[in-house]
Amino acid sequence: MQNKIYPETFQFQDEWKIDGISIKNLAEKYGTPLYVLDKKTLITQAQKYINSWKKYYKNNFKVLFAIKALPVLEVIRIFHKEGLGVLVSTGGELFIARSAGVDSHKIYFHGNAKSIPELEYAIKENIGAIIIDNFDEYEKIKFLTNKYSTSINVLIRLIPNIEVSTHKSIRTGQMDTKFGLPINQVYELIERIKKEKYINFKGLHAHLGSQIFDISAYTKLAEVLSEIYNNLKSNDINIEEMSIGGGLGIAYTKDDNPPEIEDLAYQVSQKFEETIGHHFTLICEPGRSLVGRAGITIYKIETRKEIPGIKKYISVDGGMSDNIRPALYGAKYTALLITSNEGTKTIYTIAGKHCESGDILIRDFEDKWPNYGDYLITFSTGAYNFSMFTWYNATLRPGVVLIENGTDRLIVKRDTYEDLLRGQI
Repeated sequence: MQNKIYPETFQFQDEWKIDGISIKNLAEKYGTPLYVLDKKTLITQAQKYINSWKKYYKNNFKVLFAIKALPVLEVIRIFHKEGLGVLVSTGGELFIARSAGVDSHKIYFHGNAKSIPELEYAIKENIGAIIIDNFDEYEKIKFLTNKYSTSINVLIRLIPNIEVSTHKSIRTGQMDTKFGLPINQVYELIERIKKEKYINFKGLHAHLGSQIFDISAYTKLAEVLSEIYNNLKSNDINIEEMSIGGGLGIAYTKDDNPPEIEDLAYQVSQKFEETIGHHFTLICEPGRSLVGRAGITIYKIETRKEIPGIKKYISVDGGMSDNIRPALYGAKYTALLITSNEGTKTIYTIAGKHCESGDILIRDFEDKWPNYGDYLITFSTGAYNFSMFTWYNATLRPGVVLIENGTDRLIVKRDTYEDLLRGQI
């Protein structure tokens, strides 16, 4: 299971290294906490998606990187070079994607509360498509396209009414959700769009949630989309594109057994072949499964304490500011202690430095009792760590280092104290 948790190039060679570079040396060179990304793992994951859909889906397909998982310019450039498009959910993410050099026609824009300025930005950039979430958004797009006499492609996000086994905060496909429209309202919206001069209906979009391990949820979604496809076709409404969303899970601990990307492509492609054939462009929108495994975070151990008869704690120099997920979702992580201590193993809790009792990274961690100044690595931190960073307690955002062919390169600078005052008057 370590092979599914560790980045591809992470291994022990006299000491722990990533692509031949010492973890200790990285920590000393760039400081901690430190986000580290393995480029080889990033490219491997991108190629798995491209090659799997190419193998099983007998028509055009698009793989869109959901940059909410890791909105870093260099990462977006890497995936763009591999042939991926980009999925954005805010005007800010659209700006980042364009700043990374992504072609505007490869950008799709979803989200449930797009503002007029955000939609105006997307229309002026002539992006690939806006994914309409609701009727108010349709009215905004109608107003803007008429104002500028400019056309825009749209997909409509529907509620598939499929519940998946994942944390309730990251489920999106059930009927009670803030995302998308019930299917009967999708039909109504399509009828309205058909009357518009500048709004081009291209197809349907759905999303089930995140950290999904059961591929049968995606095949059920394919059945739902197929039924709507046939209903629209019988009314002479053409569907050029359909998106199954993203959400494929990754391994965070040895107990996690995520599905293979190829299995997703095979089963979904097979289901569509059985129902309606491969007569449309298929879209998928991975985020976590592209970047999660590629990332690690390095911390320095700052303090140790034992409460007799109750618990042992070690505290690191980061925590919920650089990884909010354990506090927010109860997310579990795998960690590795780098120490010269030869003592026996013991059980302790790994805490963050913030003024919250809930700032706990890992509970009941079993390893040697560390020394002050030792380093601790947490794995699978490439997704939703950097992007969910918070300045709570005026902590500084860690730097991001990219590892490539035995070299290390800083791709995001560490914050300074002056950055904390940016924008303040």
